[in-house]
Amino acid sequence: MQNKQLSNQTENQSLQRLLTRPDIWQLANRQQQRRTGISSGYRGLDALLANHGWPRGATTEFLVDKAGIGEMSLILPTLAEMTRQGRMVILVNPPHIPYAPALVQAGVQLEKLLILHPRGQRDQLWAAEQSLQSGACGALVNWQNSETPADKDLRRLQIAAREGDCLHFHFRPGSSALSPSPATLRLQLKSDGEQLALHLLKQLNGKSGQRIHLARNPRLVRRDQPLH
Repeated sequence: MQNKQLSNQTENQSLQRLLTRPDIWQLANRQQQRRTGISSGYRGLDALLANHGWPRGATTEFLVDKAGIGEMSLILPTLAEMTRQGRMVILVNPPHIPYAPALVQAGVQLEKLLILHPRGQRDQLWAAEQSLQSGACGALVNWQNSETPADKDLRRLQIAAREGDCLHFHFRPGSSALSPSPATLRLQLKSDGEQLALHLLKQLNGKSGQRIHLARNPRLVRRDQPLH
């Protein structure tokens, strides 16, 4: 009897270690995820999202053909809220210099905003992964450079976001829509006059294919001062 109890205890410990692994999917985690969406600040968009907002602890991809169309407007309310909560917001290699007055007007606490400029693909991935899993970052935004990241690297970032309970926003070229991605949410963005046209390409545990137009603010970056 005692040996059987010891055996059961060992099995339970092994099971608990297995369930704590970030790459193991659980129904309980799925149900919890539905309750932990972070509002985008756009009621119409939240209504389309499975979590009623941006998925926490996961990667959201934005596919954009050209930077500077006001795409930052889409995540600005969430970034501002993160800084108001005292959590860091990290931008990794933004293609343009963020326009500080517009960020302040939108409620972003600049002392909680950190901009990183790592050189090369490997350093960029390392900086993003370390920041995501640190537990001190509320949201991280990074932009894909000319080199397409490998699928394993995208998965590492997704897992790091989960480990650190961090929002991960990844801007990628529109052509990336043709390639599969481990991201929990994928949205294609295009400029349409004074609005952003959104096409919901993929979302875990939710419907895809919907389209929506949202107001945009193109004055969030300094177009005359590109970083790269």
